[in-house]
Amino acid sequence: MPRLVFLLLITIASSSFAFDSVVIDAGHGGHDRGGIPGQRACEKILALDVAQRLNAALRADGIKTVMTRNDDTFIPLPQRVAIANAQRDALFISIHFNSAIRKGADGTETYYFNRKAAPVAARVQSQLTQVNGHENRGVKRRAYYVLRKTRVPAVLAECAFLTNPQEAARCALPTHRQNLANALARAVKASM
Repeated sequence: MPRLVFLLLITIASSSFAFDSVVIDAGHGGHDRGGIPGQRACEKILALDVAQRLNAALRADGIKTVMTRNDDTFIPLPQRVAIANAQRDALFISIHFNSAIRKGADGTETYYFNRKAAPVAARVQSQLTQVNGHENRGVKRRAYYVLRKTRVPAVLAECAFLTNPQEAARCALPTHRQNLANALARAVKASM
């Protein structure tokens, strides 16, 4: 994404929305491992760990949070959406890790559907890219189920590629997962 468009998304924050709580969605879970066959790093476990760390960081700052899952349980997409839609004045943030057939694929990307969530998505992307220090794959509008069906503004963060050996090794470190959670927390707080 051109830098000008990226900056424009951040500057239109005044036209975004107000929220006082955050629904944190750890992607996958239970029988849904995430990723692709043969991938060594387990997306569902890493996504849950980052989600729990984000939950702790936001709560420490007095921000109300709701988790879609707190353990290795499979939660169907309609139920995740129902949890989000039960909240008023909330932001929904879904945490994932990417995969690709090409092992060299790297970087971070953030998705949104509701245009009100675009500034938050831009902040999430900016913060994650700073932490990861690798390719900025941009902010993209997509009609993923959890983004399209939530009534509250929602973003989906693909934190890194677990099929990339270097990124997977970094994500295996608890300190790096804490850095990812802190980056997400900074983006959320800057959007409030």
